[in-house]
Amino acid sequence: MQHTFRALAERDFRLYFFGQAVSLVGTWVQQVAMAWIAYRVTGSAFMLGLISFSGQIPILLLAPVGGLLADRLNRRTLLAAIQVVAMTVAAWLGYLSYTESFSAWALVIASLVLGISSAIEMPTRQSFILQTIHDSSNAANAIALNSLAFNGGRVVGPAVAGAVLALMGETACFVINAVSYLAAIYSLLAMRPRSMDPHRRKGTLRESIQYLQHFAPARWLIMTVAASSFCIAPFMTFMPVYAKDIFHGGPDTLGILMGASGLGAVIAGLYLANRTTIIGLGARIGVSCFALGVALLAFSYNPFFLVALPILVMSGISTILVVTASNMVLQHLVPEHLRGRIMAFFTMSFFGMLPLGALVAGGLAHVAGVQLAFVVAGVGAIAVGQGFRRQLPHLQEIARPVLAEKGILPS
Repeated sequence: MQHTFRALAERDFRLYFFGQAVSLVGTWVQQVAMAWIAYRVTGSAFMLGLISFSGQIPILLLAPVGGLLADRLNRRTLLAAIQVVAMTVAAWLGYLSYTESFSAWALVIASLVLGISSAIEMPTRQSFILQTIHDSSNAANAIALNSLAFNGGRVVGPAVAGAVLALMGETACFVINAVSYLAAIYSLLAMRPRSMDPHRRKGTLRESIQYLQHFAPARWLIMTVAASSFCIAPFMTFMPVYAKDIFHGGPDTLGILMGASGLGAVIAGLYLANRTTIIGLGARIGVSCFALGVALLAFSYNPFFLVALPILVMSGISTILVVTASNMVLQHLVPEHLRGRIMAFFTMSFFGMLPLGALVAGGLAHVAGVQLAFVVAGVGAIAVGQGFRRQLPHLQEIARPVLAEKGILPS
């Protein structure tokens, strides 16, 4: 593990990492509380899907705008402004909870506002990470550690949410999240990131689309993440259904289930952070798609809570190996002046496809049950992995000169 945390030696990335880690715990606390409240208020799997759709569809539609802003504006200032917006939404949800005036449509509106904020924040954050790194040899490690912070929040956040919901009630979850944003805002204001090339401010979205049209490795990485994201929607959407109706538990059960998936994600993040090269990650992306499909199939009709936990750990490992490994490879391939816009398409491929998957899965679950939704998604993930593995030799051949030019491969 000697290489795992090497990027934390850099002051700016260290500030970014810990500020983000604290904020993400609060975000996951709020997310679990919202999912639980949504199912408690509506009792409908379809409404769970609709609320998830409302929070994710702006990312699919507006992420290119966020990427364009990330390449034209000061990324640190933009991120700080978005944190203020998200903190305001958390405070409003806390007020609704305290006054017991929650409704399904209030949750939809809150999810929609947070989704619009995320559409700008995510490509900006992805492209900002490398500005906090002053030694380029730490770039891949910083990307992996960013994923580790995100998924560490998935482990700690749901566990904290379960305890807070049981002991202090729903209002406390939103208050915790609102306060946690202060750490992210402080860290952004305290750092001194690298300045970026001023010529990037002149770019257009068309330029990034043309790049993806002509450079197959970047295109296939983004398409594979998009298809995988569509397939994992049942895991992201129907955990409250399994916690309440199949495993006969409460909010603590929901927190444990989501925490198990987060634990798998942390394991995958540690593995990727400990790697000293991106070479070999392509093969792992294809295998991980197949493993994700197996996890979906195994979870679908499983009635045993204890059996569900290792399956969810496996799903977390495979999901993060697909998404973060693709991110690491993509950021090493993409030209600097296109980084914000290409990472916007990456954001669309992961977070933006979740709402479509959630909506389709919600409709399928409404008609045929949540188990069938898992089966269909599992078959789809296996097909995605097989398709990527067949294309991999051709993609490696195209990417090799780019990686050689950047010193990642020998000439």
